[in-house]
Amino acid sequence: FACSLGVAATFRVLALAFFADGGLVRGSWAFRRALQIALRFQHLAMVWVTHVWEKFARREMPGGMSHYDVSYIDESAWPITLQEINAEMTAVQNEMAQGGRPQGHNPRWATVPHDYRDPNLRLGIVSLCAYPEGHSLPKYATSNHQIYATRHGYQYRVGRERLDPSRPPAWGKIQMLYQALEDTSVDWWLWFDCDTFFMNMTVTLDSLLHKYAAQDGPNKGAGLDGDFHMLVAEDHAMLNTGAFFLRSSQWSRDLLQQVWGPADSVWIDHPWWENAAILWNFLKDNSQKFRAGDPVSMIAEMGAPLGPEEDEVDGIYPNEVRLAPQAEFNSYHPATSHFLHDTWEEGKFALAFNGVLSNTSPTVVQILYGNYYELACKLNSVEDQCVEVEDPPWLRVA
Repeated sequence: FACSLGVAATFRVLALAFFADGGLVRGSWAFRRALQIALRFQHLAMVWVTHVWEKFARREMPGGMSHYDVSYIDESAWPITLQEINAEMTAVQNEMAQGGRPQGHNPRWATVPHDYRDPNLRLGIVSLCAYPEGHSLPKYATSNHQIYATRHGYQYRVGRERLDPSRPPAWGKIQMLYQALEDTSVDWWLWFDCDTFFMNMTVTLDSLLHKYAAQDGPNKGAGLDGDFHMLVAEDHAMLNTGAFFLRSSQWSRDLLQQVWGPADSVWIDHPWWENAAILWNFLKDNSQKFRAGDPVSMIAEMGAPLGPEEDEVDGIYPNEVRLAPQAEFNSYHPATSHFLHDTWEEGKFALAFNGVLSNTSPTVVQILYGNYYELACKLNSVEDQCVEVEDPPWLRVA
């Protein structure tokens, strides 16, 4: 991290090399493929520039106040500014959105029923709700998660204590998942952040896995692709690990060990913690992988036919990883989404409060937790199974 800004600038330039390639025909498959590669270089640039922003541009003021020195980045000798990297990411995403194509990999079974159950698939949900005593979120979240898990017969594990005081609490996710993977009675785990609610409980985890990772071939429902180990989504900024699926496999255990890293890992205190470490682990080799360009795009540009199964995202993430659109299982509250990220609306599977506290206040977010918990109970007709919601502060009797 000694030269994070230089690393960020390098990835920004690599992105430009793909997304500003004038030799590609706009709208072609090769053009869109180049945008996909460019976008992930931009994600890497954002990981590094965010570290600079928090660790080097932050200025502490008397009385505990702080501000950020934009000039530390924007007036440096490196070819990158905050406005440039954000504007370029938006330009790439807007171009990719042309034609209404959803984010992520192509579905393997696009028409799978939303309530599909695979009798051979054993699933579980794992979460960590380590909040101070008296905080309302764990009560609502664990109730919501347990109701959903019970409805579909999924195992549910939840931790309530900080697991490693030497690291920020978010790293408990890696430890919780590693422990869960030791349970041989579960084939796949869904990691589900504590501040995320199941809003449409008719949607099954089975259906989501089969939609994006069913075995190739005409016989849908024959099982999942054995080479696939993780299903995750990106928001408008980058990979988001607030909710994702992980197969109980050696690949998954190796991934968690790599992400955890040594005791002096440079990612421990990154502002995005394990999320940044996972993204780096997945994308760090792309600079070598695409060093001489993208061979798949070159084949397409020469006019060679590409079958309908050809996926713009293939090979950008590890082959064991598949991307689903954010709307599938990680929609955001409007206070965070600003209608750039996917915004939750009635009918969507899950609602994440990621970032809501930063954009509102402790009192507001507590009220939102209660309101949306009640709404989930009502929408799914499970009021009789739900816990009582606390009154807002101004209605409580002293």
